[in-house]
Amino acid sequence: MRAGLDELRDLFVRLVSIRSPSREEREMADAVTDYVRGLGLEIREDDTAAVTGCACGNLIVRVPGRGRGTPIALSAHIDTVPLERPPTVVVENGVVRTDGETILGGDDKAAVTAILMALRDLAAEPPEASVEVVFSAGEEIGLQGAKAFDVEALAAEVVFVLDSEGPPGTVIVGGPTLKAVEAEFRGAAAHAGIEPEAGRSAVVAAARAIAAMDLGRLDEETTANVGIVQGGTAVNVVPERCVVRAEARSRDEDKLAAQVGKMIDALSTAAAETGVDLEIDVREEFHGYVHAEDSPQLRLAAAAVAAAGLEWRPVGGGGGSDANVFNHRGRPAVNLAAGFRHVHSPRESMSLLHLQQTYELVHALVRLAGETRP
Repeated sequence: MRAGLDELRDLFVRLVSIRSPSREEREMADAVTDYVRGLGLEIREDDTAAVTGCACGNLIVRVPGRGRGTPIALSAHIDTVPLERPPTVVVENGVVRTDGETILGGDDKAAVTAILMALRDLAAEPPEASVEVVFSAGEEIGLQGAKAFDVEALAAEVVFVLDSEGPPGTVIVGGPTLKAVEAEFRGAAAHAGIEPEAGRSAVVAAARAIAAMDLGRLDEETTANVGIVQGGTAVNVVPERCVVRAEARSRDEDKLAAQVGKMIDALSTAAAETGVDLEIDVREEFHGYVHAEDSPQLRLAAAAVAAAGLEWRPVGGGGGSDANVFNHRGRPAVNLAAGFRHVHSPRESMSLLHLQQTYELVHALVRLAGETRP
């Protein structure tokens, strides 16, 4: 028997009431584990916490099928962005939100709720094709759980990650590569009131570099941002050190390379003009992907969206998700919207209608996978 709206609401409210920022996921992991074991299903926790520094490893559930169709995996993450206290949850007019003081955590607990409810149903009536579930930890701090996960341990041929904003039916057909840029300017300290001319300001160098950069949305596929600037020790000291942390991301590798190059040029020029030393580190946080329109994974996603009575909305993504990791490691993965809005902010909300639609979409994926030849 399918879950009703009240059951979905109650489980969702219970889960979002658990505080589980990245590296503090233990209580959430225990709640998920207890729920799955209560269904009579097996769930295991891998040993990746030792690598990621999270409070738990990834949680893996396997529901054996009858040997028909295409084995699939469903994925959602159990951590959230930082918050100081558990959310005060408000349910009003079919929408779940907070009191406006914290995030809600619907990213990604809406997906966790839908998948757990679907697992309840599958425990009572096994699927045609085998279904695996990965509940990852540390997603919000650079996809850490997925990066440490042993993808080869999955029997699934396709992974469906439910971790995107927007109404269910929205499908991320391509995701960006993200390059992180960290620059450390090192100048010379001096008393700002007695001999400022003896100093070389690392903060001034950083300011010049940032001012010279093109930031924000650069085109439909490319963005850049400076998110952290740290430097100085006191207002009466010419700052000797300043660290700038920035990023660039794009679904086009050539555009990304060009943007990172421009950012490095701006940093280097500013350092030379102000006479400070500079160290730059560039690293790839996650790799991008683009699904072909006729790929098996998109065909299955489109069929499931239609079967769930939803509108097909293919979009190019600007965020990273565990789908980036799965795709980069050779396991086709599609990121699907789970219905939450205004994520990572106190305005975050989740429509109960979208929660029910996400649950129905999960069921459609499982059913159609059982009808699809591998």
